[in-house]
Amino acid sequence: MVVGTNQSSWRSSRRKGAEQMEQALSMHAKSEYSDRQPAFFIPTTIIVLIALMVGVHVLRVFLAPGYDRFVVVMFGILPGRYIPEVISAFPGGVWWAIPPFITYAFLHADFTHLAINSAWLLAFGSAVVRKIGSARFMALYLICAIFAAFVHIVVDLSSLAPMVGASGAISGMMGAAFRISLRDIMEGRAAGKANGAGADGGAPIRLLPLTDRRFLLMSGVWLTINIIFGLTGIRVSEHVLMIAWDAHIAGFVAGALLIGVFAGGKKVSNVTFS
Repeated sequence: MVVGTNQSSWRSSRRKGAEQMEQALSMHAKSEYSDRQPAFFIPTTIIVLIALMVGVHVLRVFLAPGYDRFVVVMFGILPGRYIPEVISAFPGGVWWAIPPFITYAFLHADFTHLAINSAWLLAFGSAVVRKIGSARFMALYLICAIFAAFVHIVVDLSSLAPMVGASGAISGMMGAAFRISLRDIMEGRAAGKANGAGADGGAPIRLLPLTDRRFLLMSGVWLTINIIFGLTGIRVSEHVLMIAWDAHIAGFVAGALLIGVFAGGKKVSNVTFS
């Protein structure tokens, strides 16, 4: 009887040891898989937007210079076009003057311009889309683009230089991201890592108040740099590229204000952490 009991205990211990070893191997495999995951998790919405911008620019490369100029004039923002006496003289009249408020954000001056905007969209757009989801992000993105174009037309109504680029909309994402606490941004990135770069499952959004010193400091630095480069331009090789600073500021203000609306009922006020 004693021998039988010892054998039974030994067999039971052996089974438990095997189970524990199997669990340890499984956990080790999961850990190795996690370690091999990529360092960056880009939301699908951001990938699609960048792909559209790249696709449009690549298609324009194959156009003859005359046709490409026509595309820029017709689908970029040309402020002078919106003078009442002029708007009817353009092909399509008033109706064809509406699409440029969105289409201009998918046109770029060159590949350098495209690369810079794509990088900024990747940095700030990803933070916003993870917090509010793809649908709300796209609505906010387009509203910022439209508002930036509208302000640029009002400020430079007599200008005949077309404005192109997603900078106005991206500035809006920057304004929105500046109001999202750093802790929320990091948690959103972790959630994107766990959920395949999607939104973070509807977790509460902690927004910095518009009067928060951190938000005001970041905004002040960005706005100052924007105004300086907007007035002096940026030298690229032998050319000086002028920046639509008014559109950038308009987009930034729209994003900073409207993120509270698009956060919906998930907004938490009086944030005191970063």
